[in-house]
Amino acid sequence: MRWLALVWKSLLRSRRRTLLIVGSLVLSVFTVAVLQSLLTTLDSITSNPNSGNRLAVRHKSGITQMLPRSYETFLRQQPEVETVCSLQWFGGYYQDPRNFFANFASDETTIFQTFREEFGLANLTEAQVKEYLRDGAGCIVGESLALKNGWKVGDVVPLTGTIFPINPRLTIRLIFKSSRPSDENVLHFHYKVLEEGVPRMKGLTGAFWVRVHRPEDIPRLIERVDRHFANSAYETLTETESAFNLAFVKMLGNISTIIQGITIAVVLAILIVTANTMGTAIRERGAEIAVFRAMGFSASRVLSLLLAEGVLLVGLGAALGLLLAQAAAGGVRSAMGAVMPFFADFEITSVTALLCLAGALAVGLLSTFIPAYAATRRPITEGLRSVG
Repeated sequence: MRWLALVWKSLLRSRRRTLLIVGSLVLSVFTVAVLQSLLTTLDSITSNPNSGNRLAVRHKSGITQMLPRSYETFLRQQPEVETVCSLQWFGGYYQDPRNFFANFASDETTIFQTFREEFGLANLTEAQVKEYLRDGAGCIVGESLALKNGWKVGDVVPLTGTIFPINPRLTIRLIFKSSRPSDENVLHFHYKVLEEGVPRMKGLTGAFWVRVHRPEDIPRLIERVDRHFANSAYETLTETESAFNLAFVKMLGNISTIIQGITIAVVLAILIVTANTMGTAIRERGAEIAVFRAMGFSASRVLSLLLAEGVLLVGLGAALGLLLAQAAAGGVRSAMGAVMPFFADFEITSVTALLCLAGALAVGLLSTFIPAYAATRRPITEGLRSVG
């Protein structure tokens, strides 16, 4: 404990310098942790373990073009197919345009089987599902979305359309809980509500989501579907769910390269700043180090004390930076989770935290070792000349 007290007193020798370097470390670790967690969150969109046996069939020209719902007949006839679900992004909002969340018109007869992992179908009762199927103006919502808006089963949710000129009044018939928070920030209602409210959507859909029996059947099915509808008035583009989601991520640009570039720049900057600060602090203490050596402290003991200062300093900054990043992650989930559902999964993972902490400690050791080693190898007589 006395060694720790000595190290702590040394750090407080220049409080302004200590506070500045700790502040820069907090900001650096916070930035790296948040950026790497953002990258992990975006990667999870394309690596959803539940999407390995699902395909998206959409118009070849783009996601804003429609497909005839009659295509569903051909899709259901394929031996590899388990279920087919028509899905159309509605894009409405509740009460205020800022209160935006994902909402879809979907085929109520197949949605539970197609997305059974997301809906936690094993935990739903047959009565709950039947109640939703019975009410043509019913809807299902995720638990996170329901908690945010204070909804419960039986409440009426009036949606204001933005893409389509209808404002459906929907009654919540089922609130589901999923294994991933991002899957709970969504609302689904009967497809016929959209067809009856918007006559031009009769017999059309934005995309089909197809669940296959075995993932190994996917390449063969993709080729057959697109070949069948080739040269038709509504040509298709069939892709895995991961590829479909990846297309949305790519719309944001090469995020991975940008994030990694910023991370490298931040690490190099904090390494230079820390090395300069520790080098200056150790050089100013040349006489003190010589006195320690003259009192019988070995060079290795003095070196270990100086390294402990660097590690303690960097460790403190890293810990505070991670705490700040954890607080920011909670704010991101609360503010952005409903608008962009994948942000509901945003968190500073233990792996990210450990990597940031290990990286910070490595920076502390590296930036301290070189000046500390040079100082402990300096002749004692040379250092004592500056005493007094």
